[in-house]
Order: sequence, then structure tokens, then C-alpha cells
Amino acid sequence: MVTSRVVIVGAGPVGATAALLLAEHGIDSIVVERRTHPSADPAAHVLSTRTLEIFRGLGLEHDVRRLSSRVYELREAIYATTLNGPELGRVTIYEPDSAEARSIDALSPTRAANLSQHILVQLLWDRLDACDRVEFRRGSTYQDRRETPVGIDVRVTEPNGDDEWIEGRYLIAADGAASQVRSSCGFEMPGPVLQHVISVHFSADLRRYLWSRRGPVIFTFTPRGIGITIVHSSPGEFVFQIPYFPPVQRLEDFTADECRRRIHDALGDNTLPVDVYSVQSWAMTAQVATHYRLGRTFLAGDAAHRFPPTGGLGLNTGVNDVHNLAWKLAWDMAGRAPTDLLDTYESERRPIGITNTEHSVKNFEGLTEVFAALGLPPSGMRALQALAGSRTMAALPRPVSRKVFAGAMSAGLRVLALAASPGRAGRRIRRRALAAIASQSPNYRTWGLDLGVRYVRGILTSSADFGGARDVETYTPEIRVGGRVPHAWVGYRSERVSTLDLAERDTLTILTRLRCESSWRAAAAATGCPLAVVGVDLASREEPWRSFVEGKALLLRPDSHIAAVLDPSCGGYAGALNMALDELGIRPSTRECLEPTS
Repeated sequence: MVTSRVVIVGAGPVGATAALLLAEHGIDSIVVERRTHPSADPAAHVLSTRTLEIFRGLGLEHDVRRLSSRVYELREAIYATTLNGPELGRVTIYEPDSAEARSIDALSPTRAANLSQHILVQLLWDRLDACDRVEFRRGSTYQDRRETPVGIDVRVTEPNGDDEWIEGRYLIAADGAASQVRSSCGFEMPGPVLQHVISVHFSADLRRYLWSRRGPVIFTFTPRGIGITIVHSSPGEFVFQIPYFPPVQRLEDFTADECRRRIHDALGDNTLPVDVYSVQSWAMTAQVATHYRLGRTFLAGDAAHRFPPTGGLGLNTGVNDVHNLAWKLAWDMAGRAPTDLLDTYESERRPIGITNTEHSVKNFEGLTEVFAALGLPPSGMRALQALAGSRTMAALPRPVSRKVFAGAMSAGLRVLALAASPGRAGRRIRRRALAAIASQSPNYRTWGLDLGVRYVRGILTSSADFGGARDVETYTPEIRVGGRVPHAWVGYRSERVSTLDLAERDTLTILTRLRCESSWRAAAAATGCPLAVVGVDLASREEPWRSFVEGKALLLRPDSHIAAVLDPSCGGYAGALNMALDELGIRPSTRECLEPTS
């Protein structure tokens, strides 16, 4: 039997978003999730502008904004000796009401948000429960998969212990960094482990420390250790992250009392009540799967790529993965896909996974420059990692190895006491740290990396590419093949809408000025392909629209990326359109399957 649904393993932000996107395209899905309730522990928290654009298209923006941190709490990343001690420096992320903020806000109809993953997941689960096209199975565990001539069967263990085979047309693996689907497919995930980390979920009243230090992340440096305080819900809910070194150090060594002592040390206040909710460990890696597709199985999110949280790219890259994949699966299942459309998921998204991994690693390495300025060179960290895994430590009784290692670490961290000292040496170290911190901007300001994503191989033409280098921090709107259509407010059917709102889901969209709409509509009719033709009142005086030559048009994909720039000066309207469709592989047999769009 041929089924028309997609099986999704994992209902985190990526898997849940995939199901909602498929529903928007009229595709049913069954979501298999091993948990019965969302995790109570915060994890990722940065939602990029592009992710908010995708959520906006799903009608989620209002709720995400309502639940997110207030914008003035996102101003800066702070580096200090302790929350109660001398400041070492800060990086401005977003200054509300500034000229720069107004310039950033003009790049999109929405903006980035700070929302803890556990709150986001609950919101998404509520939407899954309310969606008629989604069958949401909590407490079901993935076991295996097998392909059939017409689809894929997925074996899951239900909460009652029984095994069941679920039929689907395709399978999306969104089951996280330890993906069982990826393992069962034999996908390789090469790349190093950069650091092991302890995450402590805690609450405390930190208002006295945060009123002048408003930001989502605070780094602290004391002789007892380096810590990162992530502000999930000011002023009461936080995660404190601590580097640790297995196998000498183990998760069970970090008891609630030990973690509370370390938090007090980072605060510079031993009297403040601190409630510890959970202590977890995880590995900071830089890994990208060798392939994103095997037959009818597709990897997305952390199942496809794992990189350091420096830059906040992980969750956002995953949401963009399924935004790219959902419309392609929908077109394939509706019989309207050009040849090899599903192959373009890997050719488009895997290079982005590699780029974002490299950027996250670069951010992590940049952080070590701050450590070095404080007297902790990278060689010291490597020496600790080597010592922790050495045969010498392994040969010692564990209480002895722990004591020896703690002594070595304490000796290395002793230099951090100078950063808080009032003398000449302290001032010199703080100046050095300030200079290093000033270079950390790309860790937090990634509008260019976020909005400037450009696909170079996939469902797009290679002609009429305006090109241009991409800057990680700064996004300069450009009209270029493979890139996201730049945002501009335009008049359409007597309404003010964003150019990002105009791409149809079921076909390609010709976006042009209102005066040229009839010419492009006639050209579309002549091709026999029922494309959507959208003529808008484009009054923007900003680039790149100001210089967008009269008569030209953009051929938009359902994900609002530009498939082609159409120039009627080369062969006329019909000639330019036919040339682009031929290059995209939209042939007569495919065109007949495209559904008419008004």
C-alpha cells in the first residue's frame, strides 16, 4: 500500500517544526517521540531572525515573542571575574532604540528572540496536538527501518512494550545528537570532541547583579574555575556551564552541593540561596554527517550536524534544514517534483552545516584567546585533557587520581586571581582581556551568516547571479540566485506585506513590479506551466530594490530562496522564463503536475 505520510523520529524543535511545515503543504506525518513530556531543562535559547521568519510563516511568531525574554535583556555578552567583581569587558549584541538596531530591524519583518528550548518545545507540542495532519506518538522509541518499493517501514516500541511497524513514504531523522536513526543507517559523523561540559540548571534571585549587566550570557573567571552563566529567564532561571575532564572527572563528582559551591564562586557571593534542579554532562563537538540522505531517510538538525554552541547556530540550522526539506518532500509526494529534487536537500544544506560548524569552531577558538589573555594559554587546556586521559591517571586509585588532577588544575587556574587584583599586574591583565574580548563580536552578531545563506548547487540556475562576498556579522541585502529574497514592504492587493510572504507553496512564484505583471503572466501561460505571478507596488528606495531594473523578475521557490533572476532583455519574457525552467529541470511532464495558482 502506498502511504502519503512522512514519519518523523524526534519531536524536538527540528522534528516538530518539520511536521508543522509538512502540514502547511498538505502532507500528513506521524511523529515518534521517546519522551512523554518535554524536558524541563533549558538547552538552546537563541532563535535567529531567519528562524523567526519561518515561525512567522507558521503563525507562531506572536506566541514565541510573548514567551521570549524582553529585548533589553539581550543587549550584551558580559565577561567578568565574578558577577560581583571587576568586569573584564562586554560585547554589544543588540542595543534597543539605536540607529544600528533600526537598521537591523529593517532587514526582516521580524527579529531574533531569546527563548529557552524547553518552553519552545512545549509550544510546538501544543501545536502538534492541535494539528489534524499530525499523529503525535509520545513514549514511542525508534528501533529500526526498512525500505520498500513504495516507501519505508519504521519499527517502534510503544509505551506498552509492543513493537509496531509504521508505514511512511519518507523518514526524517530529527532525533538529536545521539541519533539512533543515523546509527541504524550507518551514517558516519566525523569530527573532534572539543570539550566536555557540565550543565547545571538552577534558580536564584540575581537581580542585584543583573540590573547593570543585561545579556543572555555571562562568562566568569576565578581561581576555582571558568564558568558560563546562561540567562534563560531573568531574573530567576539559569544554566551554569563548567568545563570538565573525563575520565578522571565524572558526572557523579558534580553533586548538587559541589555545583552550588561553584555557582557561589562565580557569583562572588556565598550567601545567596541557590536551588539546583539538575546536573547533566555533554560533549562539545564539531561534526557533520558524511551524507544527509540514504534512500528515503533524511537527517536533519543535530542528527546531521553537531557543533559548539558558540554562535547559537545549532537549533537554527536544524530549523532551516527542515524548511528546505519540507517543500521538496511535498512536491515529490504530489508528483510535481523535477528530477533529482530530493537530492538537492543534501547538496544545499550540507555545505551550510559545514560552514556553520567551521564558524562555531572559530568562535570557540576565539574564546580561548580571552583565556590566553588572562594567562590560560590553549596549551594548558590541552595539557589538562592529555593528563585526564593518560595512563598515569588510569593506573592510580580513583581518589588519588582525582586529587592529583585537582591539584594540577588548581595550579593552572591560580593565575586568574591576578585578574581581580587592584595592582599594576591586575590592570595589565584586564587591559589585555579587554582587547581580546573586543574581537568576540562574531560569536554573537551573525546576521550575515543567518540571513545571507546562499545555496550554490541545487534547485536554482547559475545565471544572472549578482554575487558578492558574505560577511558573518553584517547582512547586506542582495538579489542573487540561491539567496533568500531580501525583505521589503510592498503593496499587494491593497495590503502591505513583506516580499518574504509572497512565495507560493505549491509552485514557483514570479515576483515582479505591478506594471510588468501582465507581461510575465502571458509568458507563464505560454510555457504551459501554471506558475504563480505576483505583481507588487515596489516603492523601496533602498538597495537592492532601487536598482532592480524595470521588467526583471525573480523566480521564487516555496522557501523564499531565489531560483532564478529573469531578465526579458535576453530573449524576451517567455524566452527568459523558458530558459530558467529548462535549467531547473521543470519539464512538460513536471509542469502538468503543478497545481494552478491564482
